[in-house]
Amino acid sequence: MKWRWRLLNSEEVGLWKEVLVAKYGVHILNSAVWSTRLNSHLTSLWWKDICDLENCVESKNWVAEMFSRSIGNGASTCFWSDLWIGDSLLYVKFPRLFSLSLQKEAKVRELVSVEGGKYNWNFIWRRRLFIWEEENVAQLVTFLANVRLSMAEDKWRWVVDAEGSFSVKSAYDVFFKEIVIGTNLPFFEANIFSNIWESPAPSKVVAFSWQLLHDRVPTKENLRLRGVLPRNSDGFCVGCGVICESTFHLFLHCKVALVVWYENFKWLGVVIVIPANLFVLFDCLSEAAKSKKSRKGFRLVWHSVIWSIWRARNNHIFKNVASDPLEIVEAAKVLSWRWSADRMHISPCLFYEWVWDPNICFNN
Repeated sequence: MKWRWRLLNSEEVGLWKEVLVAKYGVHILNSAVWSTRLNSHLTSLWWKDICDLENCVESKNWVAEMFSRSIGNGASTCFWSDLWIGDSLLYVKFPRLFSLSLQKEAKVRELVSVEGGKYNWNFIWRRRLFIWEEENVAQLVTFLANVRLSMAEDKWRWVVDAEGSFSVKSAYDVFFKEIVIGTNLPFFEANIFSNIWESPAPSKVVAFSWQLLHDRVPTKENLRLRGVLPRNSDGFCVGCGVICESTFHLFLHCKVALVVWYENFKWLGVVIVIPANLFVLFDCLSEAAKSKKSRKGFRLVWHSVIWSIWRARNNHIFKNVASDPLEIVEAAKVLSWRWSADRMHISPCLFYEWVWDPNICFNN
């Protein structure tokens, strides 16, 4: 979308634009709708992706609705296929008239004449119109009654921005609403999902936690469900070797995970019973904190424990290196310490005074 905007924006100049115009035609600078132009099979994958933007949303041309024209003299605005009046394209609003028109590529200026301050619209049809079609023409002329041209040049606008300027963020927000069907999560779970992104843990760890809460991490059970592992494979957890390695077992109920969590609770000074799922565990740790600073720290520890368990599991499978539960505990402590030192705007010693003895902290 940013490339489409740069092509339409007359202030953008450069050799790259001249090359694209020479190869694909001048219409790429003047029109937001390219669906009527057939592209050669020799076009690059990059160019095909730019062209395919119009087909991203089912049943409508999403690109055409995002770009509108601020009408000036009307010399460079397509009457039918540019969004320059109203909230939809004229060929969409009056499809019958568009099919009959012999001026499908005409500009606004080419279809209007001004006599004594009165605007007359000059349409050419491929046959005589039926009475009901003439009524459509009357509706179209009424719709155009307030159009006034000026001496200024026509300009493109990004419709979702008040100032008409394009941004990738605004395009993402609009496109997300168009193609993503949101899940109706319970308020409790939705609140947890919003809070995990506020953690000072590294972004890859937070993203992993988000996948984990959606049960989308590649545990043996998930790999078997997706056909990556054979159905008849044992899929046992590497920690206990008895129960199938599901998400909740690996991170909550395995004997290794239980030791890791309880040792970290002891370190934090929190008394807790392992809950049924990771959502409740995250919430319990957040509620156990006595201040905003410590809440951030507890959540950081939650992420570090999750990440340490996953790394220990992968080391066991791929490197044949088994980790003692207490080694995982220490790894989680070290990780949370490093993350707090790197990513939080406070001294790590001040941050950890609620979990470590000040003398030990000083010596370290």
